[in-house]
Amino acid sequence: MTHQQPPQAPKRAPFAVRLALAVWIVAEAAAFFGLAYLIGFGYTLLIFIGTSFLGIALVQYVGAKSFRAARDYLNSGGDPSRELPNGYALAGAFCLIIPGFVTDLIGLLLLLPPTRFLFRGLGRWIAARTPVMRFGGGDVIDGEVIDERDYTDTPFPDDEPRRYDNGPRSIDQGP
Repeated sequence: MTHQQPPQAPKRAPFAVRLALAVWIVAEAAAFFGLAYLIGFGYTLLIFIGTSFLGIALVQYVGAKSFRAARDYLNSGGDPSRELPNGYALAGAFCLIIPGFVTDLIGLLLLLPPTRFLFRGLGRWIAARTPVMRFGGGDVIDGEVIDERDYTDTPFPDDEPRRYDNGPRSIDQGP
C-alpha cells in the first residue's frame, strides 16, 4: 500500500504582482471608458484598433532595424551582456499591440528617444532581478560508437542520388 499525498494547490503570484495587475486592468478600463465618454464609443474603438495595427507595423520596422543594429554591435566586438540598441523601441512597439490606452501611452513613451530615459532604470532593475538561465550541463549519457564511417567521402556519380548500404539501424541490439 502506498501513501499518496494530496495534490498541492499551485503557487500564487506574489501580492505585489497581483496588485499591479489589478491596478493595470482598472486603469485600462478607466482610460477606455473615459475616452469613450469624451469622443464617443465608435472613435474610441477605432483608435483602440488603430494603435494595434500601428504597433504591428512598428514591430516589423523597429524589429528589423534593431536586429541589424544588434548584429552590427555584436560583430564589432560589443559586449552581449550590455543593453542592445533599440530594445526599448521594440518594447514600445509591442506595447502598442497590446490592447489598452495605458499600455499605448507607455509604448509611445518607449518609442520616443527623449523619454526612454524614464524606463532605463526600470529596465536595469528588472534585469538585475531576473534569474540567470543556464542551458546544458545536465546528465551525461554514456554511449559507444558502433560504426564510424564517413559517407560523404564515398564517390557517387553526380546524376545519381546518394544511397547508403545499411539504412537506419537500431542502436539497441537486443538480447
